[in-house]
Amino acid sequence: MPFRTRRIRVKLKQYPDPDPESIATSESDASLPPSPVESLPSTATSSSSVDDTAGSRLLPSIRKTTLSAFGHLSKHELALLDRAVHQDDFIHLFVLGPSFRESHRQKLVFHLLSSHQTVLDGYLAFALSMGGDEVQVNNSYRHAASALVTLRSLSATATDPSQADSASSCLILGWQMLHFVFKIGGGELLEICNQTLSLIKPHFSSHGGFSGETTYLSFMTSLVLTETAECLFKTRLPTVRMDHPAATTRIDGCVGLCTSLLPYLHDLAVLNHAMGASRRSSKSLEAGNKKELLQQPRAEMNWAKPLAILERRVRSWQPNVPPDFCHGFTTIEAAHMMCQAQVMQTAALLIIHRLRYPYGTQDATARALSSSILDAMYLALNATGKVPFCLDLPLIVANFEVSDPSARVQNVSRFTSIGSYSSVFRTRIWTMLSLVWGAKHGQSDMHWYDLGDILSRFS
Repeated sequence: MPFRTRRIRVKLKQYPDPDPESIATSESDASLPPSPVESLPSTATSSSSVDDTAGSRLLPSIRKTTLSAFGHLSKHELALLDRAVHQDDFIHLFVLGPSFRESHRQKLVFHLLSSHQTVLDGYLAFALSMGGDEVQVNNSYRHAASALVTLRSLSATATDPSQADSASSCLILGWQMLHFVFKIGGGELLEICNQTLSLIKPHFSSHGGFSGETTYLSFMTSLVLTETAECLFKTRLPTVRMDHPAATTRIDGCVGLCTSLLPYLHDLAVLNHAMGASRRSSKSLEAGNKKELLQQPRAEMNWAKPLAILERRVRSWQPNVPPDFCHGFTTIEAAHMMCQAQVMQTAALLIIHRLRYPYGTQDATARALSSSILDAMYLALNATGKVPFCLDLPLIVANFEVSDPSARVQNVSRFTSIGSYSSVFRTRIWTMLSLVWGAKHGQSDMHWYDLGDILSRFS
């Protein structure tokens, strides 16, 4: 079935591309238990509400209000901390636009002041990693190690439903550490997401937020989207299905209009994990030359129904767009949110396509979906002069279908929002693409769920 996309007329301009960096290789022999998927729950919908609006009051500088609380820090550390939680030119890297900036800032400042014993090392690790100086980066590792110890020790209080404040502090600390790893690199990306979301899951499940507050959701969606993407690539199970109406009806500072699509991405990761486990079971039978192999083609056919159910839900998904959408946000924010909605949906359909058909087959449909993703990103970038936010998952999915290595490098250089401030993350994407394309050339009958064997040890 062809996928329909909407086009926007824009003026185009060219952007230079850097040379590709060196590419590493890795391999995996991870083994995951089967997890059958029989049906997929539907997502509740209701009228949309807005996370925050532009023009909120500005908070005073951290340097002017917290010297007594952080007297042990150097002036330079205070300046970096101030930049990380106060300055617009820095905060804009982590939210969709100015309409979401103030609520984001308020939560950062609140927890820095009220929970600094829990979160300070995470803030400093992140702030120092973004400083650019080698000494600062080296110091950031010391704070990061301490922050990880703190994060792992929060389970005693954060899982108590009466401790919503502890859970929100845990969320903020996890968010800081996630972005530290984005900047510096390392193998803790999935671990940080899983640890944080496991701790706060009871609070989200009962409230859809923390003590009824949904302004924390932009921090949570950042972790949920990252974990879901990593699980899709590595054939793992995600932690949280964000299907609470308080979450799915928000316009979010991270994923914009896509909050109600996140539950389907979760379902896709669960289905991918189950199909991958079934595939490994089939390979084990093949290695043992068992008679049960005769039943395997029929077993694989059992995935047709859940795939069809999920595909139908993703195709029919529409973002919850409020009547005042065009007036409540800047033109750039609106354009980027519409781009997000289009390419996230298309990326999910492309993954479903590659769960159903191995790479090297049904390529025309796959290339059309890939081109739709990249074209939408290109149009949004050239219409607004800015890279749309939080689209690294669709970017990688689309480039698995791009055969020209130089085109893949060019696409990543242009369209990764995280890579705009992290060369390490940009190189990580290039490495992933190289590993998958190497595997595609070296084996036949490779489906999406086989990526777990290629990327599960990849950090």
